[in-house]
Amino acid sequence: MYDLVYRGGWPSVLARPLGLQGTLRVVTQALTLPPGPAITGVPARELPPLRVAFASDLHAGPATHPAIVADACRALAEARADLVLLGGDYVSFHARHVDALVPLLAAIEAPLGKFAVLGNHDVIGDHEYIAARLADAGVRTLVNESVQLTAPFSSVWVCGLDDPQQGAPDADATLSGADGIRLVLMHSPEGLRWLEGHQFAAAFCGHVHGGQFWVGERSLISCHGKYNPPYRRGGVFELDRPEGGLLLVSRGIGQGSLPMRRHADPEVHVCTLTFADPVSEAAGARNQA
Repeated sequence: MYDLVYRGGWPSVLARPLGLQGTLRVVTQALTLPPGPAITGVPARELPPLRVAFASDLHAGPATHPAIVADACRALAEARADLVLLGGDYVSFHARHVDALVPLLAAIEAPLGKFAVLGNHDVIGDHEYIAARLADAGVRTLVNESVQLTAPFSSVWVCGLDDPQQGAPDADATLSGADGIRLVLMHSPEGLRWLEGHQFAAAFCGHVHGGQFWVGERSLISCHGKYNPPYRRGGVFELDRPEGGLLLVSRGIGQGSLPMRRHADPEVHVCTLTFADPVSEAAGARNQA
C-alpha cells in the first residue's frame, strides 16, 4: 500500500524543491571517550585518534529523494574515515529499495571496515536480502555480535546490537569477547534498555530522525519507548549511568511514512575519537548537534 500510494516517488519530488526534505549537513565532532573494560593490547593512551564516519536512516524509497541519499553517501566517502558505521533503516518498508544503495556504499573506502546494523524497516522488509546486498557493497552487518578492529586499533571493538523494536537484541551476545574499548552500533536509543549494566565507551544510533517535522515545540513523529523521547532532537550525550559512556544520536538522512522534514535537517557525522586511559580522568564530550 505504501509503494502504491507513493508510486514513482512523487512525495519526495514535490517536497525537495520546497525545502521540505531538509539540507544535508556534515557534523564534525571531536570526542574523548572514557576507558573501556579490561583493555588488552595497546594501552588507550597510546592509540592514535580514530576517524569514524556515521550515518543512519537512509530510508531509500519513495519518501526520500535519491539526491539526498547520494549526497549523504558522497559525504561518507569524502570523510576519508578509518571506519564507517551505518545505523540501520536503509529502506522504507520494501527490501528492494536497498538495490539503489549498493553502488553508492561500494564507492566508500574505509581501511578498518564498513559495518552496519539493521533497523526496524529492514527487519519488516527482508533483513536477509538487505544484509546480502550490503555485503555486495563491502558492508558487514552485525547482529548481536562484535568485531575486533585491526592494528593499531586492536583494542577497539565494534559491537552491533540487533534492532530493539523488530529484532531480538541480546547485549550479552553482542558484547561477548569484546574485551576492550567497545563502540556499540545500534539502531535506536531504545537499545540502552538492553545495555543497562554493561560498560561501553560510545554508542552510535539514529531512528528518532531529530523529530523530523516540528511545529513549534511539537514533533509529528512518535518516539515510543522509555529511551527514545529524551534523545528525539539528536546530539551527543554523556550518559548518566554508573558504567559511563557517550551516546551519539543522529537525525538520519531520509524519511519513512512522512516524506517531509522541518527543523530537523539530515546529517552525516564525522567523529575524531581519542581514548582516555583507565588511570586518567575520563573526559566526556558534550557537543550538541
